[in-house]
Amino acid sequence: MDKEQENKIYNDAIEFFGVTSQKIMVIEEMSELTKELCKELRNRGDVEHIAEELADVEITLAQIKKIYNIHHKVEEQKDYKLKRFLHNMTELKRQTDQ
Repeated sequence: MDKEQENKIYNDAIEFFGVTSQKIMVIEEMSELTKELCKELRNRGDVEHIAEELADVEITLAQIKKIYNIHHKVEEQKDYKLKRFLHNMTELKRQTDQ
């Protein structure tokens, strides 16, 4: 599916279900992903279920970005945090190599 179709579906969902409903939905979906990851840590997990819940989280997160019109801000934060993570990881590796 192309980005234009995806965006239309997100917009339609927000309009149809409403902003509050989609905010609740992202919380529910994140909870379901958390549950599946916990099950996997107890050796009762299923990678297919994790993939399914992760897809649901990504779909609902995309709607939250649209609701708040923060796609670019999120990308900026991701870039910043990934660079910081890389720096911290490099420092930790350096310290353990000494």
